Amino acid sequence: MPTENRKEALTVEQARHRIAETAFQRAPAGTDEVGKIGLEPESFPIRRDAKGKPIGRLHLHGPEGTLAILDQLAKRDPRLLERPENQPPPHIFMLANGGRITFEPGGQIEHSTAVHLSGAAALDDAAEVTDFFCRALNEYGTTLAFMGLDLWNDVKDVPQQLDAPRYHCMASYFDKRSEGGRTMMRHTASMQVNLDLGPPGVAEERWLLANLASPCATATFASSPLENNVSGRAMAWQALDVTRTGFPSPLVLGTDNDPVEHWTAATLAADVMIFWKPDGTSTCGTPGFTFGQWITGGHPDFGYPTLKDLDYHLTTLFFEVRLRGFFELRAIEAVPPHLRAVPTVLFSGLLYDQKARTDALDLLESSRADLPKLWRESARKGLADEALFAQAEQLWPIAIAGARRLPVGFFREEHLATTECFFAEYTANRKAPVDDVRVAKAAGSTEMLDWASGSGAAICKGE
Repeated sequence: MPTENRKEALTVEQARHRIAETAFQRAPAGTDEVGKIGLEPESFPIRRDAKGKPIGRLHLHGPEGTLAILDQLAKRDPRLLERPENQPPPHIFMLANGGRITFEPGGQIEHSTAVHLSGAAALDDAAEVTDFFCRALNEYGTTLAFMGLDLWNDVKDVPQQLDAPRYHCMASYFDKRSEGGRTMMRHTASMQVNLDLGPPGVAEERWLLANLASPCATATFASSPLENNVSGRAMAWQALDVTRTGFPSPLVLGTDNDPVEHWTAATLAADVMIFWKPDGTSTCGTPGFTFGQWITGGHPDFGYPTLKDLDYHLTTLFFEVRLRGFFELRAIEAVPPHLRAVPTVLFSGLLYDQKARTDALDLLESSRADLPKLWRESARKGLADEALFAQAEQLWPIAIAGARRLPVGFFREEHLATTECFFAEYTANRKAPVDDVRVAKAAGSTEMLDWASGSGAAICKGE
């Protein structure tokens, strides 16, 4: 909590040290380069009528809302642990296998898998839980839609549903900047791949490569078309808040190669979103007042920040690659379950295999200064952009080869074959999931929901 005592106040050097020991704490030298993995698929619970037509988003609260349904499910199925009574938001359901279910402000459902030793185990976990919840929600006329943006409902018809100070402040703060905050909070869904930092030397390479590959990943997995773009989700993030999204400036400019310096600079340059008071209440921040300004000059009402304020501020940063003691890769749109293996294989092969990492860095290093432009074009044009297609055409074969070199059992042959098939039928032909979505959307809202749920889907022709 803030302090008026300068001797208790946080310094820039203390902030850097905290980031080094928490957000970017490398594994000990000599640690196996192939690390652990977790997945975070998000989805929209879409209600359907008796004929299967989508009729609105299932809301979180109410006697027939998502929380009530899952509370009932937890009473009869041991895979879902019961939620403590009167649990305040954000609501959490723990899973017996170590994962958890949480919710985004618009009621989107997020499954965070347990941390696994292999990509195969993480994908099995995600598939089992998806199947479990799809079957359960289907009894209530609800389908889980895995897509980057809710194209069935207007954002005005989906209220904010997490009644907690953090989310009220986020909504208020973002509204002062643009309407992008409403779309991002209530109307978007992603699939995050979480990978280990690795030992010294390796961690720095992974950090740089994960950032350099992000625009290509956005273009490759775009699934949320709006007028004149392929990724409405990415467009919302780009309109959100330039101080806490995208890429840290020192990384783009190449002025420093230390990820701790990158993250420290980004942290200090980001505006303060929330001020917490000693009594536990909060006040929303105002765009234009950065955390660095708070450290050096204080605030007329909230004194100076402490380590606790820094720790909380770090949770409000949403760069394309987020440092949380591991890499949270945020560029990937939500994709239907039958496509889920593809980004998992590609990023694992890219970051966890030394040769793939070296080859990919040689390919992408020259694009560092163009990251902001490539990110914009990944949302607008996707693989229709010449530079992004040239990257994808060369980068993903490197990643697939890297994934095939990972230890036996890290992926099964089906995961690798699915990824190779996706590359051959989609990426190599300048196609992305967004092309399927456009076809389905033209056919009707029901067909689009069928696509997003993965009903009867297959990647390769003839399957």
